[in-house]
Amino acid sequence: MYKNTVTSENTPDSHKAVIIGQIDYQLTQIADGDNIDAIKEHFKWVLANDFYKNELSAEQIASLESYLPDNYADDYEDIPS
Repeated sequence: MYKNTVTSENTPDSHKAVIIGQIDYQLTQIADGDNIDAIKEHFKWVLANDFYKNELSAEQIASLESYLPDNYADDYEDIPS
């Protein structure tokens, strides 16, 4: 998974509200055992993109990370030049 594929240059700011608006619902779903794998991948993707991650509170980030393995960021790669 590449880091920071979503940027202000290629994504309108309005997308932030859409993605961030999904987080609380997805936290509820995953806590209930629903759609676990897809939500974990989405959490990793959100956290890999500073465009979205910077919109989250520390509490939200900690909640997302609580469902991921400690080494989840090892899956991230820089975009090739």
